[in-house]
Amino acid sequence: MPAVLTWDSPSVFWDGPSAWDGAQTPPSTTMNNTKAVIGFAKYSNEALGPAAQAVHDHMILNAATFDDPPVTMAAFQALITDYDAKLVERASRAKTDMLAFTQARQALERALKTLGNYVNTEAEGDAMMVDKSGFPSYETNHTIDPTPPAPPANLRLSQGEMSGSFVARYKPERRPSANEVQINTGDPNNAADWVSKGMFSGGRAEIGGITPGALVWVRVRTMGLKGVMGPWSDPAQIRVV
Repeated sequence: MPAVLTWDSPSVFWDGPSAWDGAQTPPSTTMNNTKAVIGFAKYSNEALGPAAQAVHDHMILNAATFDDPPVTMAAFQALITDYDAKLVERASRAKTDMLAFTQARQALERALKTLGNYVNTEAEGDAMMVDKSGFPSYETNHTIDPTPPAPPANLRLSQGEMSGSFVARYKPERRPSANEVQINTGDPNNAADWVSKGMFSGGRAEIGGITPGALVWVRVRTMGLKGVMGPWSDPAQIRVV
């Protein structure tokens, strides 16, 4: 029966008939420790729907990897669609509409938590697999810093290829990063006039659906670990053609 190999001196010799020659790296015992975020309570009402849609679209695109989700993608899409509709209806401030929105948000957050746990079970810490799911993620192999990231720098706006669109470019502090973009076609000093256009990875976002000729204010903020959002960048302005 062959001898069981164990370490004699860490990373140098085997306690057995075979020995390392000192020139090669011994087998790694390092484990991947990337986790999908499963708590979305800190997401703004406007950002939650786009974040959930990104997860849905990534999991559809990578269905071969995530072939048995505990929430079907059809059911998940129905929750997203219902949430988006209830968010619009919530603007009436009617009690029934406010209650219906709260229930829709709770249902969507539960589905995201269920799917996030499934992704973490399937991925077993693998960063590339978690990235395929579309979930925001964090690393567990070092201390999680809850400090909000700095606002993106150097926000620049240019016309998009299609009428009624523009491109925002900026430099996030975090790499890689997820960034929320908001626009304002009214008073930039009025918080209620700002509208979220979704979460975008990296330092570029293309926004469409703007009325040609409209004067648009734009601002960006970066999501930190565990969904902590950083402060907004200084706003920039563009007249969309």
